[in-house]
Amino acid sequence: MTIRTKIWLIAVSVAVTVGVASWGRMYLTRNRIFKDAQASAEELAHDIAEDLKSVEADADDRDLEEKLLGYLNRHSRIVRLDLYVYREASTPSSRIAAPRGDRPEITRFAPFNRQPLGFTKAQGAGETQELPIELPVDLKGPWKATLVMRWTLGPVEAMLKTEEQISIIFAIGFVVVLTFVSGLITDRVVGKPLEVLAGAMRDVEKGDLSRRVPVETVDEVGRLSQGFNRMLERLSQADAQIRAFNQRLAAEIEKATHDLSEKNATLAQLNRLLNDMRRDNASKVRLATLGQLAAQLAHEIGTPLSSVSGHIQLGLLQRDLPPALRERLEVSAREVERISKIVRDYLDSTRPLEPEREATELPRLLEEAVELVRGTESVPRATVSCDVEPALGAVVTDAGLLRQIVVNLISNALDAVDKEGHVAITAAAEDTDVLITVSDTGHGIAPDDLRRIFEPFYTTKGRGKGTGLGLAICRQLTAALGGTISVQSQPGQGSTFYVRLPRDGAPAGGTGPSSTSTSTTQPRLRLAGGRA
Repeated sequence: MTIRTKIWLIAVSVAVTVGVASWGRMYLTRNRIFKDAQASAEELAHDIAEDLKSVEADADDRDLEEKLLGYLNRHSRIVRLDLYVYREASTPSSRIAAPRGDRPEITRFAPFNRQPLGFTKAQGAGETQELPIELPVDLKGPWKATLVMRWTLGPVEAMLKTEEQISIIFAIGFVVVLTFVSGLITDRVVGKPLEVLAGAMRDVEKGDLSRRVPVETVDEVGRLSQGFNRMLERLSQADAQIRAFNQRLAAEIEKATHDLSEKNATLAQLNRLLNDMRRDNASKVRLATLGQLAAQLAHEIGTPLSSVSGHIQLGLLQRDLPPALRERLEVSAREVERISKIVRDYLDSTRPLEPEREATELPRLLEEAVELVRGTESVPRATVSCDVEPALGAVVTDAGLLRQIVVNLISNALDAVDKEGHVAITAAAEDTDVLITVSDTGHGIAPDDLRRIFEPFYTTKGRGKGTGLGLAICRQLTAALGGTISVQSQPGQGSTFYVRLPRDGAPAGGTGPSSTSTSTTQPRLRLAGGRA
């Protein structure tokens, strides 16, 4: 911050202080004037009430109206006078209203209880403030009355507004004059000498050590200029040696720094390539092991499992089996079938995908997928809804592969919800694509799991409940159909899987884009049951 700016800030601070003091004085003056006006109005209301006590007992409402009009004409601050005359207990029998600028009005009432107005303030935006004062009046005779006087602060507010405007104009003028004068003094006494000194310093920074500052005064600025000149003299003597040494040292440092930067960049690139190769190699090893294991399981386990399953089925055909034995055989048959399915899925995972291109009615395919999943449930787990856009029409795709994708996603969603949960399936057209979503109200997926959810052999289920291949297979099946698959999920808020496919089918000779990058040398996977 420059000295000129500091002096200007001091001047502005002084002006602001004066303005705040003026505002405080106006605030205190306004409160005092308002209190004096309030006291004067209350005194005037008391005088009117005392004067009304002198009205004769046989006076009628017209006489009271004339009295009110007289008060209204004599006092300009009164806006309206209302007199409620009580002839029976606390029930007013008539109201005499005398507003300023309008005709007086006498209203007679049926008996009712009137609530006192009290002392309130009311002021609308841009309106003059009006204040009511209510006083009891003891008229002559058996009658009583209540006087309500509304008075205005219009003249007082106008005077205060004029004073505020004058104060604001004075404050603004004071700020302008003070700023101008302080700026002029700063420029002449401090600004120009310091600017000359700053210019000399800039020249020295550029390497001109022959620059000198003229000494024209004997004040602080002059002494500063003399010291600056002496410093330049000493610097000039050692400049040649220092400049040569610095140049030589800078050249050596620059060369060493450049070599080190190149080596660091090369090392970082090699580390990235090494990490990528490790990940790719680990994935290839897992998939290669899967292929070998699938072939061995298919040949070594398939035949014995078929034999065991056949004998169990033959045993179940006997009608005289004890119930306990029949139940055990049924459990054994289901477990053998589950093992057979896993073996078949692993075997299918090593076969290449060749999707067909045929027109498929998407609503019917989705309903079949829901029925397939429901048919495998012994007890219904949750509600499932299916909503397809009416104008969607037929989609060119491989119905079998798409059904496998949807079945796996629905099965995963049902595994994630409880009995009161809900699974929603929707399908809608988006430009040249069709978007299929499977949403559930389950427990959601943790962020750490979400990043690896499509990796082979990665599962969030317990031991024995999932193979970790379901979503990995869905990803590759979707890519084979020329589409993408993605997921959005937060813990405790459910999950939504998005499958986007081209309406005209996958392009010939390719498997289309994939929602996650995969190596072209990895074997493709087919559907293996269970949630990843």
